Amino acid sequence: MNARYSLTAVAFAAVLWASAASADDGAKARVDAFLSAEFEDGALKCMSCAYEQHGETRYSFIAQSGWEGFSADTPLHVASITKVFTATLLMQLSEEGKVSLLDYVQKYIPEFKGENVPIINLMTHTSGWRNKTGHVAKSVDPKRHREFYDTMYQDAEVNERFRYMSQGYDILAEICEKVTGADDVADLARDRIFLPLGMTHSAFAAHQGQAGLQITAPDLVKFGRHLLDIRRTRKTGILTPQGVDALFRRCLKPEFNRTPAFFAKSGYVGFGQYFGEVNTMEAVGHAGATGCFFLIDPGLDAVEVVLTNRISEKDTHFSSCDANFARIFSVMASNFGDNPIGERGRADGSAFGLKIDREKAAAESERVAANQARELGL
Repeated sequence: MNARYSLTAVAFAAVLWASAASADDGAKARVDAFLSAEFEDGALKCMSCAYEQHGETRYSFIAQSGWEGFSADTPLHVASITKVFTATLLMQLSEEGKVSLLDYVQKYIPEFKGENVPIINLMTHTSGWRNKTGHVAKSVDPKRHREFYDTMYQDAEVNERFRYMSQGYDILAEICEKVTGADDVADLARDRIFLPLGMTHSAFAAHQGQAGLQITAPDLVKFGRHLLDIRRTRKTGILTPQGVDALFRRCLKPEFNRTPAFFAKSGYVGFGQYFGEVNTMEAVGHAGATGCFFLIDPGLDAVEVVLTNRISEKDTHFSSCDANFARIFSVMASNFGDNPIGERGRADGSAFGLKIDREKAAAESERVAANQARELGL
């Protein structure tokens, strides 16, 4: 069913709405309360979350504080989630023979200093090259454009180690423009991804492949569902099934924990920390420094989105490598997935089961542990 928004008030005068497509009103109330608390603790201006499985958005949540008119259709800047769409464009161009991910960057960008650096290594942050300026690669100011490439330096060999470099995706955006003749990568994203998928609340910033994307949680769900359906049906959409498989497949060294477009779930801290415990090892996703994470889990056939906008960038509650995303993903999947958690009420166990002297049992356990430690010379 399609539930309407419900209104909730909290002490700091934020207005919260939540909607859910679920027959379990108890699950909706539990997750609404959980996310309302996360919103308040995170000192956020807004939050938009969604859990979709098998093509059905089973839960969504929005909240705002001091942002009148904010809704699920209000686009938010999602920072580095932009990179997923830049990588998708490159995969399309690879399928069309306009570029190979194994081509060297210098083939398209002669001013790039690194020799024998494949495009795939820029995509996976393993090129070994850095930039000192912080500029975007293709600036509207020609001087800044030259400075970007003039100040690049090498701090590792190609494919030696993972070190995140956002500006590499601006170089990739410039490659997309060059091989297609497009004036702006923003036009490519619009015409090749957003328009075909009906993503009417999505737009790239000018010439940026690393960040700048404005998008909503429902549009991210559309994109994630489209990729999952291509994999499931083996029918071509904005990519071929083989192209989607390649976007999801781990590449280069296992320790990089990367696909061409995403971070892959792992047992590592850092970017692997975003994924929920209940997500399968097939899950892939990407974070955004504005306080966002976009996750696709083929094992669950699910898409999960958390978008926020922090009041202060100094607040780290939903910043890089924050485990709050993992908690939210686990709670949404556990309550609205195929086999939901249900209501775990508190039972009165005072008259149930074995009766022991707990303090006596604890003392005996300590005595045994101490004897074992002495025997082992600990």
